[in-house]
Amino acid sequence: MNIKDLEYFVTVFDEKNFSNAAIQKNVSQPTITLAIKRLEKEFGTVLFLRDHSHQRLEPTRQGQQLLVHARKMLSELDLAQKELTQIESGKVRLGLPPIIGNYYFPKISPALFRSQLINKIDTIEAGSAVLRQSLTKGDIDIALLGSLSPVIDQSLKVDLFAKSKFKIIVSNKNPLAQKDTINFIDLKDENFIVLDKGFVHEKALKEVGHHAHCRPKAAYPTSDIHILKSLVAENVGIGFLTESAIAPTDQLHSLTLLDEEQPTFYMSTAYRKSKILSDDEKSILDLVQKELANSDN
Repeated sequence: MNIKDLEYFVTVFDEKNFSNAAIQKNVSQPTITLAIKRLEKEFGTVLFLRDHSHQRLEPTRQGQQLLVHARKMLSELDLAQKELTQIESGKVRLGLPPIIGNYYFPKISPALFRSQLINKIDTIEAGSAVLRQSLTKGDIDIALLGSLSPVIDQSLKVDLFAKSKFKIIVSNKNPLAQKDTINFIDLKDENFIVLDKGFVHEKALKEVGHHAHCRPKAAYPTSDIHILKSLVAENVGIGFLTESAIAPTDQLHSLTLLDEEQPTFYMSTAYRKSKILSDDEKSILDLVQKELANSDN
């Protein structure tokens, strides 16, 4: 079976038109037509019905069923290509969410230097939701992930290394800096500097607000934790961060939430179960897990 035929089939299914599919794949229309005919002969069935009145193709039930498997096969082939290319490069692509990376990676780095593994790592920074998708698609090899519940994914090997509570952070100039604890409902009129939708913080903040029966006022969203902290320090607004993301050098005041219903920030290492780890990757993963397990002790 020609893999290109499956690619053309998926495009025809999406476009419902031979001509449009040919344009999308930058080939001639007869190339697309012959590909579909070959697949129909291969499987001994009809994949599309021609609706001449509307100049559309309508997939048959058989076509719909083949689509499910075709997408899986093409996805697996794409993943295989990415993994083979990564093996040839000799580099390990490590995904780091900024918050976990800022706090934990400096603790890991000395051990990576000592073991001469640091030069074999390419770090990719993004929010945990983006990194998890990248990990599944094969765009990165190992990731540190943050989540609001333990990660359960049949395609990933996941190991929890730490948990953290969320805190309210305020400027030392803010009257709230005189407090150490607070109920979230008392913050209903405050302006929040928030991390954007690439971070689990956005979902966690909504969750706390939901349980407190109030909607937090998002004054400014950002994907940069340093900007968030700077704006909070200047008393532009208040922030909502995991305890592990707050350092003594930040010169910010943190408040513990008294609400009974609060989310927990889970931190894990993860990689694809289908991936055959190289010796370097095993060493990096073992070292990372060992250092992270000891970092908060």
